[in-house]
Amino acid sequence: MTAPEPDRKRPGLREQMRRTRAAAMALATAHLELLKAELAGIGAEIKWIAALVGGIVALLLFALSLLAIGGVLFLGEWLFGSIGWGILHGLLLSIGGIVAMALLILDVPRILVTRSLLWALASGASVSVGLGLNLAREAATRGADFVIANVVANLDPAWAPAVVAGVAVGVVLGIVGAVVGARGGGRRAVGGLVLGLVVGALVGAFLGGVTFEGRVGVALGVTVGAVAWSALMGVGAARSGIDPAARFGKLWPRETYETALGTKAWLEQEWTKRRQRLGGR
Repeated sequence: MTAPEPDRKRPGLREQMRRTRAAAMALATAHLELLKAELAGIGAEIKWIAALVGGIVALLLFALSLLAIGGVLFLGEWLFGSIGWGILHGLLLSIGGIVAMALLILDVPRILVTRSLLWALASGASVSVGLGLNLAREAATRGADFVIANVVANLDPAWAPAVVAGVAVGVVLGIVGAVVGARGGGRRAVGGLVLGLVVGALVGAFLGGVTFEGRVGVALGVTVGAVAWSALMGVGAARSGIDPAARFGKLWPRETYETALGTKAWLEQEWTKRRQRLGGR
């Protein structure tokens, strides 16, 4: 017969608690290690996704920039025959947009921006039609024919349109300059007259002496309109009297600040009264 095994001593309560704690710690450590491994894998995936998203954003910005810049250059080449017009128009219109947004930040009336834009569109369209159809050249040519036939017979026909247009426009702008300058006195009237004559003669000679291709005339009209937009906004803003301090002062919580100061003064006053009452006892 086999001898009976000796009875093993059962662990006490402390030993059981120690073993239970050790098992729980081992289990918790195993879970933490598993969590770290999973987080490492998730982190690697997040980095990969973030890199791909960054690539998408970069390519999207590149595509938008390419579309904007390339579109402007393409329109310049397609509409006006040269990418130089696209560069010039894109630059001038960008400047106009910058000026408009800067003025709106300074809280100028919005009507100033829109009204300037409407006047710029009207002036650009007028110049485009006038130069595209060579209306000034045609009028100068007819005027030159009349002058040669009735006034100066020996005037060179090649230069006659430029001379006639220069004299006519110079006289008109000279009169306008004198009238405008007369508001400031005699000297300004004379200065306006001389300035109008000189500028008018140059502009008239240019318009009357040059025959524009249709696309070039329209391109010049767009240029005039874009320049006029920024100029009209600047002049209108100067006349309206921009006050940046008043504009940005609205961004300060003035009422809350003044209320806080009033509350502080009232608390100090009440504290002084309480101290006086306590001191009088």
